[in-house]
Amino acid sequence: MVCLILKSGSMNKQPVAILYIAIGKYDQFWNSFLTSCEINFMPGVLKTYYVFTDSFSIIPSEQVVRIPVQNEGWPRNTLNRFFFFDSISEKLQQHDYCFFLNANSYFLKPIMAEEVIPSSEQDYLTGLSWFLDRQDVPAAFPYERNPASTAYIPPDKGTAYYQGGFFGGRITEFLTMKDSIVRQIRLDDAHKIIAVNNDESHLNKYLLDKHPRCLSLYYGRPQEWDHPSDPAMVFREKEAVLGPVYLFKLKKKSLGYLFRQWYAGIQSLFVKNN
Repeated sequence: MVCLILKSGSMNKQPVAILYIAIGKYDQFWNSFLTSCEINFMPGVLKTYYVFTDSFSIIPSEQVVRIPVQNEGWPRNTLNRFFFFDSISEKLQQHDYCFFLNANSYFLKPIMAEEVIPSSEQDYLTGLSWFLDRQDVPAAFPYERNPASTAYIPPDKGTAYYQGGFFGGRITEFLTMKDSIVRQIRLDDAHKIIAVNNDESHLNKYLLDKHPRCLSLYYGRPQEWDHPSDPAMVFREKEAVLGPVYLFKLKKKSLGYLFRQWYAGIQSLFVKNN
C-alpha cells in the first residue's frame, strides 16, 4: 500500500520532498548527490528537491527548487536548518513524505521506499543512528547536558542517538517536529545558548519520547569508516572534497586538526608509494 501511494501520489500531491542544504563550497557535492539519489533512493518514486543555497551553480528545474539563503557561517548555517524548512512549510504540504539529507550524502545501492517510510507504530518519523550495534548506556550518548538548553536530556534518559544527516517522515509529523524544534532553538537563541551538537541536539530532544523508525549504519555511514563493508549510503569525506583548510576556517577547528589531516595525507602517500 505504501509503495502504491508513493508511486502514484495523492490527488493533488507529489509523493516525496527532499530537503538539501548547500552553502559555500558544499555545492560541490550537489551533482553527485542528485544523480545517486535519483537512481538509488526510493527508485521509481517521484521526488522534488528543495535546495537551500547561496550558489548559482545549482540550476533550478521542474524537479529542483532553488531557495536562496545567506551564508552565516558555522554553526549558524546548520542551526538555521529548521528555519529554512519553516520558510517553505506551505510548499512542503504538497507532499506526502519529506526527508532531509546531508550535502555529502551519496547513495551506493538502492534503498526502497518500504525500507525507510515509517508506520504509525513508529510515529510516522524516521531517523538514522550510528550507535545501534554498540552497547552504550544513555549517559554515554552525546546528548546536550546543559540544563539551561531546551535540548537538555538527563543522563538517565534516552534509548538511541540520532544523527542529523538523515531524517524524515510523513509530512504532518515532519512539520510538527519542525515547529517544535524551531521553538526550541529560538528559546536557546534568546538565552545565547548553542546546543553541543547544534540542531542535531534539538532533533534528539524532540525524538526522546517518540519511537521513530531507526535506520542503522547500513543506511548511512561516514565514508572513511570500514563497517559495514557494503553500505547503501555513505557520507562522503568532507576533507577530501572541500579540503581541510576550508573546514579549519569554517568550523574554527584547532591547529591539531590540520596537523592530523596533513599527517594522514603523508601516511597515505607513503603507503601508495611502497
